[in-house]
Amino acid sequence: MKKKLNVGMIVTLSGRWPRELPEKRYREYGEWVETHLADCQVHRFARVICTKSDMDECIDEFRQKGVELIILVYGAFTGDDVCCGFADALSVPLILWAPREEAWEREDRLYANALCSAAMNGASMMRIHAPHHIVFGNKEEARVEKEIKTIVSAYAAVKNIRGLRFGMFGYRPTAFYNCAFDEVTLRRTFGINVEETDLKVVFDRMAALPEEDVRVEERRAAELWNTAELPEGHLENHARLYLVLKELMKEQGYDFATIKCWPEMGNLHTTPCAVLGRLADEGVHIGCEGDMDAGVAALVQNVLTDEPTFITDLINLDEQENTVTFWHCGNAAPSLHDQKDGVKMCNHPLAGQGTAFWCSLKEGPVTAARFTNIDGQYRLFLLRGMAVPTVRNTRGSMVNVKVETPVLDLVREIAENGMSHHYSLVWEDVAEELEQVAKLLNIPVVKL
Repeated sequence: MKKKLNVGMIVTLSGRWPRELPEKRYREYGEWVETHLADCQVHRFARVICTKSDMDECIDEFRQKGVELIILVYGAFTGDDVCCGFADALSVPLILWAPREEAWEREDRLYANALCSAAMNGASMMRIHAPHHIVFGNKEEARVEKEIKTIVSAYAAVKNIRGLRFGMFGYRPTAFYNCAFDEVTLRRTFGINVEETDLKVVFDRMAALPEEDVRVEERRAAELWNTAELPEGHLENHARLYLVLKELMKEQGYDFATIKCWPEMGNLHTTPCAVLGRLADEGVHIGCEGDMDAGVAALVQNVLTDEPTFITDLINLDEQENTVTFWHCGNAAPSLHDQKDGVKMCNHPLAGQGTAFWCSLKEGPVTAARFTNIDGQYRLFLLRGMAVPTVRNTRGSMVNVKVETPVLDLVREIAENGMSHHYSLVWEDVAEELEQVAKLLNIPVVKL
């Protein structure tokens, strides 16, 4: 279950400014925050903050509520003492939200001066090294809503990442050096705990399953997908592995995991591609080929969207259409399949060992991402695009994605920056949210 971010909401002004507009913004912007940030636990202070006693009372209340992020809306011009006071006392980031000025009257006074105040406050926050974000514009503006929600979503994602338990079933496949990872750097950067379960545990549990449970699962899979081309025994192994991985993920308390899917699993005719896809649609997330860093990208995407992800290779490009082809052995979740092009569960498309989905994937906006550790510093590689109608032209799971960057330039960027070969795709445009998460974790972003 996701942990809700505790968000404090305040409206402020300095004492010499009229209170009518701040009171109006307290009502209207307070209601907006409570409505539009429904996934958070919002704590709105009971009145507009003007005096030091107001601020001290609010600080005590927010401390008791465990507030982790404050949205400060400028009712009117506010001195540096308020934002710095909250930052010093609570050590939490602030969003300094400056609505636009009210309708101008030639002979009337200035009633808010919010943008000036936000700039001044932000400069002071920077000098004391207090994390903050400045947003300018009214609550009715789509851009403003997007900015606020992107920042809040990123903080919520970071909260939900930290402390997660990432399991490893085995390590990495033979000669896949780029799937190796640094556990200490991973924990220091993301706050993720890593634990390992040997593949022998998986195989032993598969062998010990009650035969009737296996037969029931075999029949269920055969009813859901075309399995006519599977070699003898592969569907049985599929059923056994599906049942065991679901059990082990729960027993070990793994929030996410990776698996060494070859060569041992292939040698036993139980390569897990189709199993991983099925589990992803059930909220059980296991990345393939032991690639922990690609798995972390998938984890963040899932935390942001609650959608399954697709760990994949970029295997081809088309300069005329400016598309790239993402393909992998057959691990795409069924909810991502394009039924119009036909779907079947076959053996592994390269090695012929185990089960895999042979299909094209659905249309829609996608975000491709990968975290890569280079010399002890993580980088986020980020690409957005549009999945277009795709006809499968080889075995496995695949989709063509139209991108903005000229595809040959994209390949050069990949080569020059040391991008590893796995990406995680999610069928939503969350590029801005991922970039904001990276900024909060002090991770440089490489936009492809």
